[in-house]
Amino acid sequence: MLAAGSALAGDKAVSSDIVEPQKTLKSDSSEVSRAGNRIILNIPRGAGADGEKFTIGIRPAEFRAEAERIKEKETLSGKEIGVASDAGKGHHGGLYTLKDCIDIAVANHLPLQIAKKSVKLAQMRLFEARRNMLPSATIDYQEYHGRINDLMYIGRKQTLEGQQPIFHGGELLYTMKQSEVNLEITKNDYNRIRNELVLSVKKGYYTLAKAKGNLRMQEELSKEVARIVDMVMREAEAGVNSKLEVLNATSQSGQARYQLASAQGDLEVAELILKQAMNIDTKEYVDVKENLEFKKVEVDYGKAILIAMVNRPEMKINALMIDYYNYGKNISKAKLWPKVDLLGSWGLAKEEFAPQDFDPTPPGGDVDQELAAQWYAGLKVGVPLWGTTSEYSLTKEHWVPVVSTTHGTDATTMEFKFKLLDNLASLSEKQLSEIDFDKARQELTKIRQDITLEVKEGCFNYNKALIQAETAENKVKYQAGDLELVKLKRGLDEAQDSNVIDSMIKLAQEKFGYLQALTDCHISLATVNKAIGLEDYYPDEEVI
Repeated sequence: MLAAGSALAGDKAVSSDIVEPQKTLKSDSSEVSRAGNRIILNIPRGAGADGEKFTIGIRPAEFRAEAERIKEKETLSGKEIGVASDAGKGHHGGLYTLKDCIDIAVANHLPLQIAKKSVKLAQMRLFEARRNMLPSATIDYQEYHGRINDLMYIGRKQTLEGQQPIFHGGELLYTMKQSEVNLEITKNDYNRIRNELVLSVKKGYYTLAKAKGNLRMQEELSKEVARIVDMVMREAEAGVNSKLEVLNATSQSGQARYQLASAQGDLEVAELILKQAMNIDTKEYVDVKENLEFKKVEVDYGKAILIAMVNRPEMKINALMIDYYNYGKNISKAKLWPKVDLLGSWGLAKEEFAPQDFDPTPPGGDVDQELAAQWYAGLKVGVPLWGTTSEYSLTKEHWVPVVSTTHGTDATTMEFKFKLLDNLASLSEKQLSEIDFDKARQELTKIRQDITLEVKEGCFNYNKALIQAETAENKVKYQAGDLELVKLKRGLDEAQDSNVIDSMIKLAQEKFGYLQALTDCHISLATVNKAIGLEDYYPDEEVI
């Protein structure tokens, strides 16, 4: 069953046949019917007899050969179609739903897997940035021995060293904030990739459904045309029909076979496109329902553009990029500010002469001296100025005695350093951050314009598809009526069989145009959803 939205007139101008629960336009062929606000196109599953009777006589050799050739080709085509339809068992009893295809595509899409890993990497970098704001600590344990003045000595140290940033001009804080923004960017980039993937899967899915429906129609058309051509041959054998009518009918049969071959090729290409979108092996069997069902929804451009500006991943990414580079500017400025750090160490240590019989190798031994506390504490200040860094440090220390001294050591050390032109990179980084920030602003303006255009085109194409669906519906109605009229005339011997075949071919072409219009409705609505960044904001009737 293939259904599409009704006319664009909306709820205010609804025709009487739409209001009726079910109104079939042609009860015998059931070409087009309406149910609620849905328009339904029924593809016949088989062709019945048309009631015509012909006198069968002896076939001339040329007619017999032509009939056998057509019959052989039609049989071969039917076998090929059977192979294509029953080549294997797919998902859910052989049929994939749209959700199945999207889930498989998401699971197999390598860029999405990379985006997931990028999100995890951004989380790790955020943790690292937060950790840099806390004190750093090092645990150190040492055991050593040696000789001095031919005497052996031993020593042990166990210390805890640490350093705490006091003031870095906000560099550590801005780095953490930048990492938080980077995490949000990677998450939205994942959504962007998924958004594009879903649209490509929907296009492939609906195109395959259209191809299957068209193939089924062309198969039925080809069988019916072959039946009528066979009747024409029989009439010619009986001397009722002219050779010109036979040639006309066989020519039309060739056109029907051509359309069938084209439909088979379209089906194979559409299946390959869907498999590629799902990123599965081309040898795997994928099958979907050939019937499309579409329920019209109202799409307002003004509302859609507002939703797009809020939800479109590209908009979020570019807005976040401005914050990202703004923090980069602050980081580059912070690097030009003074840096103040506290550093220190506290632990236990000893060093003494060992007895003559002391064995320094494990398990070894120990002597009587006890571990004593030793520590140091200091302040370190770095001041950058035009690419040159000046450093000042003040340290107070207390060390335990060593074997070369008899008492511990207490000291206070003050130190100045000038590192000439060691930090020129900070100046270029500041300039680069300004350029990146301005580029991000310009890119946000561009992406806003692109999204506005994309939403506008999506809404326009959707409305155009609805009009095309309505027009195609009317053409199917007209051609179905014309076919019935030609059949009636043929029954009254006022028309020839070639006229019936011609009308059947035209009806099949109009049905295909209607299938195409329905497919365009689905795809254009999916494009609108992609343009606003929410894949199911405007619900699309899913094939189940």
